[in-house]
Amino acid sequence: MRAIVAIVFLTLASQAKSEGLFSWLFSSGKEIKAEITLINKCELESRYFIVRDLQTGKSASFKNEVAKLNTKVNSSLQLQLSPSVKHVIFEGNAVSAKKKMKLIADCSERKLGGIADN
Repeated sequence: MRAIVAIVFLTLASQAKSEGLFSWLFSSGKEIKAEITLINKCELESRYFIVRDLQTGKSASFKNEVAKLNTKVNSSLQLQLSPSVKHVIFEGNAVSAKKKMKLIADCSERKLGGIADN
């Protein structure tokens, strides 16, 4: 029984990261306006990126490298290309939402592909 409790605790602790375990446990699901700063390492202009809440489908575009999105603490957010961009695929890793955060757009060959790659 102790081993099971330890595994659950370690799993929760690893997801909590720097926010603190109790803060992470008790603030999950709280509504926030996330302010997301884009660090753009791509040749594409920042206006072609959006951030999407994977639970609700809501998205926000970047203006001056900043997007604001109404979401909930720890909802999964993902950096994506705007639907207006055709024939190019980019999907960042899903990350947990918090009030202030940074997302990096890295268009290295392994993350950016065109139709010719299919």
